[in-house]
Amino acid sequence: MLRRLVTWMFYPSILIGGLSATLVGIRSGLPPTITVMTTIFLSAVPILLAQRWLPFEERWRARPRDFGLDLLHMASTATATEGYRALTVGLLTAAALWLQGSVGASLWPSGWPVWIQLALALIVGDFGAYWVHRLCHASPLMWRVHAMHHSSEKLYVFASARNHPMNAILAYGSQLLPLTLLGAPIEVIALLSVFTGINGMLQHANVAMWHGPLNWIFATADLHRWHHSSDFDASNTNFGSNLILWDVVFGTRDLPEGSPEEVGLAGVNLPENFFAHLASPFVLQRYSDPSWAEPPAVEAR
Repeated sequence: MLRRLVTWMFYPSILIGGLSATLVGIRSGLPPTITVMTTIFLSAVPILLAQRWLPFEERWRARPRDFGLDLLHMASTATATEGYRALTVGLLTAAALWLQGSVGASLWPSGWPVWIQLALALIVGDFGAYWVHRLCHASPLMWRVHAMHHSSEKLYVFASARNHPMNAILAYGSQLLPLTLLGAPIEVIALLSVFTGINGMLQHANVAMWHGPLNWIFATADLHRWHHSSDFDASNTNFGSNLILWDVVFGTRDLPEGSPEEVGLAGVNLPENFFAHLASPFVLQRYSDPSWAEPPAVEAR
């Protein structure tokens, strides 16, 4: 009974707990960046424990070597996205003020309750993230930058961090750009960042979770596992970062029975090496058979 209750409650509990802690921290005067990073880091602890107690797949149990590689990726992507934010926030804020002055009114409903603002931020931010992610699977050039994220042959919590810095900037920027231009307050941006970080870990976590109707709202592990399938047709689905809304709208949501037989990149022998991963967009053909050189077209379902 306890195990079943955990499978039902784990996903919403971790998300709600992380978001609530973030809001309390920011409203207590803690720096938003530190609050966001600390919350995401601490949220990984119960997910790691759940992977040991309630694994979804025994074959996806991570080894110390996996942790080391993906923690390096976590550090590199965090550095890349924070650098992007620091370099662009001034320009984007100035552009937002200009837009607000041109329109003569605030473009963002700052007076709404913060949780409704977060819901709006998820919808707006995920629209950009959806199309950038989908283009990463449709464009040979962008696929080179994104492919490394699919190289892990097991899904576990820190596989979410396996991103090339350029891919991380594309994904983060696609969410941050429209929201900053619309004038979303830092509190909402921080909540969205925490949601994205925690949901990303939960998507990839090797934890048995029951999502039920949430599979029609959020980009859950049930859906995201199919996106990581080594079968190209199966993987060209479920592009949403946090929500599955835009996959439903554009016909790319797919949730077959069961789970994929294998995850990873078929026909690719990408070394499990941090520096090889960083170089992979520029030398991808070295590790690939010719049939893998270009991604297949994405079809609506």
